[in-house]
Amino acid sequence: MPLYIRDDGVRQLADQLAEQRGCNVTEAVRCALIEALRQDCAALAERKHEIMQILSRFDQMDQVRPGMTDSDLYDESGTPIL
Repeated sequence: MPLYIRDDGVRQLADQLAEQRGCNVTEAVRCALIEALRQDCAALAERKHEIMQILSRFDQMDQVRPGMTDSDLYDESGTPIL
């Protein structure tokens, strides 16, 4: 399936990249997309790692009030205690 680039500026950038790399536009676009996907995957993996570190620190924290139940959050009529 062909990919049509209708934006002249984008086409010019693709041509420029192809010229710099000494390849055709298809190969230049393919390489640029592969690199962009690689960077996105690496950034996502880093974010997941950071989130897991934060969750791990939370898991290691002492509970503020162990054994907290609904009665600690709501009164007898079910109204939240603010």
